[in-house]
Amino acid sequence: MTVALLLYLCADATRTNCQVVRVESWYGPHAYERCVDVMLGVSNAMTATNRGRHRFVCEIMDEEAA
Repeated sequence: MTVALLLYLCADATRTNCQVVRVESWYGPHAYERCVDVMLGVSNAMTATNRGRHRFVCEIMDEEAA
């Protein structure tokens, strides 16, 4: 399994105008757990304002997208 950590950079808190940036990716049976660990760490390191406007997502990639 391949999992990508994506950052949604949004213009405001409505999250209607966002750009998606691939931050990191992992492959293997524990890929999702590794992504979630990193996602929680970087999300907690953000300021409250930035947490409201931007977000990190762990997304399982299909073989073609990976």
